[in-house]
Amino acid sequence: MIRERVQGLVRATMIRLAPRPWFVTFMRQVMVPVDRYLLARSKGRYSMGGTTGAGTLLLTTTGRRTGQPRTTPLFFKPHGDGVFAVVASNFGRPQPAAWAENLLAHPDAVVTFGNQVIPVRARMLKDAEHEEVWDFFVSEAPVYGNYLTNSSHSSFRTFALESSGESSGRPV
Repeated sequence: MIRERVQGLVRATMIRLAPRPWFVTFMRQVMVPVDRYLLARSKGRYSMGGTTGAGTLLLTTTGRRTGQPRTTPLFFKPHGDGVFAVVASNFGRPQPAAWAENLLAHPDAVVTFGNQVIPVRARMLKDAEHEEVWDFFVSEAPVYGNYLTNSSHSSFRTFALESSGESSGRPV
C-alpha cells in the first residue's frame, strides 16, 4: 500500500518534470548512469526508474564501430512470451539512440532483467506492432509524446527483443 503510494507520487512528479529541458538533461546525464550502476550491482532489483513502477531492464549491445559491449538501462513493455519491447527515443534528441544503431548493425544482444541474463535478438517493429508499443509508452509515460513533438522525427524506432535461447558468449 505504501509502496504503491510512493510509486504513484514519484511517477506523477516524473510526468510533470519530464518535459522540461533541464530535467531531460538530468535524466540523460545523471539518472541513466545511476540506473546502469544500480541495476548491474543489485542484479536488477533496484533502479531509479523502478521507483515509478515502470519496468526497467539493462540492454547490452555490441558497439557497431568498436565491437565492444555497450550497456544502457531502458524502460520496456512486455510484448508476448519472453519478448521485451523498447522505444529508441533518445530523449527526443536529433541523433538516433546509439543502442538502436548498434542493434541495427548487430541484432544479437543481452537483456539483464531482475537476476536473469537473457540472450535476445532484436527485431524492429512496424505498422500495428509499432503503434501498439508506441501507444503503450505514451500512455504510461506521456513524455514520450513530448519527445516526438519536440524532435524532428516523424516516429521513433521500436524494437522487440526476443529471447534467442542461445548463449551470446559476450560478457554482461
